[in-house]
Amino acid sequence: RETTLLSLRVGADVVSVEGPLAMMKGANVFALKRVFDWGTRFYFSEIAESHLKMRAGTDALPASSQILASLVGGFASTCCTLPLDVLVSQIQEANKAGLNVSAVKMFTDTLETEGWDGLRKKYTLGFIARLWHVALTTAAMKTMVPLVYAVFFSPTEK
Repeated sequence: RETTLLSLRVGADVVSVEGPLAMMKGANVFALKRVFDWGTRFYFSEIAESHLKMRAGTDALPASSQILASLVGGFASTCCTLPLDVLVSQIQEANKAGLNVSAVKMFTDTLETEGWDGLRKKYTLGFIARLWHVALTTAAMKTMVPLVYAVFFSPTEK
């Protein structure tokens, strides 16, 4: 309860000083990131499912193969989206510090000051943890939830 009140107080202070639009700082980049995250997760999962179906010569996959395809989709998505995740985090930190920065400027500044190796190190922080998180979340949301739903809510034959 105390944390909620403190958060509301901080939000009210920001709105009173900077106006209501201050609460939306970075929202456009964050929304784009979410669309890209879930779009790539489902895209790569569907590609993996199609490949497994083709190899098995069937139109339907068992649950284990569907889960495997979702895990593969999550892994592939992480490889594509991790740099964007790091960039969003950096933009949010800059906004907290009161700086107004662009994603392209942050990227090019890092490249100029730290080179390709510095860019690689900075934009792949936490890769293994993120890899497993995204893979398991994708498997849960894309495959496991529909399977559980089907068990509980599918029409039963009499």
